[in-house]
Amino acid sequence: MRSLALRCLLACAAFGLPACDDSDTPAEPDAGPRTWSIGLETGDAGALLSVWGPAADDVWTVGGQLDAGAVWYFDGAGWTRADVPDGPLLNWVHGCGDELWMVGNDGRALRRIGDGPFEAVETGETQDLWGVWCAAPGRAWAVGGDAIATETPADPVIIEWDGAAWSRPALPTLDRESRAWFKVWGTDVDNVIVVGSRGTIARWDGGEWRQELAGTSRDFVSLWGTGPDDIVAVGGRANGMAARFDGTAWQHEVLVREPGMNGVWVAADGQAHIVGLRGRVLQMPSGAYDYTRDPNDDITLLHAIWGIDGRPRFAVGGTLDSSPPWTGILLEADR
Repeated sequence: MRSLALRCLLACAAFGLPACDDSDTPAEPDAGPRTWSIGLETGDAGALLSVWGPAADDVWTVGGQLDAGAVWYFDGAGWTRADVPDGPLLNWVHGCGDELWMVGNDGRALRRIGDGPFEAVETGETQDLWGVWCAAPGRAWAVGGDAIATETPADPVIIEWDGAAWSRPALPTLDRESRAWFKVWGTDVDNVIVVGSRGTIARWDGGEWRQELAGTSRDFVSLWGTGPDDIVAVGGRANGMAARFDGTAWQHEVLVREPGMNGVWVAADGQAHIVGLRGRVLQMPSGAYDYTRDPNDDITLLHAIWGIDGRPRFAVGGTLDSSPPWTGILLEADR
């Protein structure tokens, strides 16, 4: 097990905190800035790091403290604490069909089938897992690694679930050292993209993993999209950053007026919704880098955002820019 000090450093690396600065059917279009309000405060149960669900009345958010992961469930009327096996912090949630996955520190993975109980699933990993994405029942990918420690060789983690077990695929040689992949997203089982430290991007094309370049060495922290020719990745540390893939190439732009960006969700109309440090919530139109900032009086760090077109949006975060124990917050918008 890592020391608490190292845990804090790892959290800094993955959550886009200032101390980890680096140098380098379609919905109707949105009608202006949203108004965000507090929908859930977790108190001493910990920070919230991810939110996702298959429907507006079936939403999950995960997080907790370093040594105690926690899960909440939204049924359309209110949030309730879910019963999950004991274990460390949970960092991400995603699902498909009747399969729900959550991953976290120390290589932790939880799975739920239908309305059944959560079960711990062995991943064979001891490093922290920062992201998970499910393409179809029985096919999922998770990513992670240690973005800070320099006393050990770099070992960025990609693992694949084949319906029976997690295993590591063969990965390409990168043009730079990267110690961690932070998030994974895709369009189908033959088009899966991972992003990570030092601006690294790799794609699974159904036959092999290949590196892709976006012209930056700044950390990518998260990504989302609407299809194979419309993907947005975000990151940065002291300054936020956004990158777009148009089906042919990646391009990026530094958001010089914004702090590091941690989470992104893209609506069906192509508009990206981005969150980050100091409670920032940005709306970035399809195919563009200009953006508007939603008013939000709460400056708590936001780590992830998710929504359903035409339905409520949720953004989550907490006091991750301070020493644990953390508190968490979930913000809601009505469109």
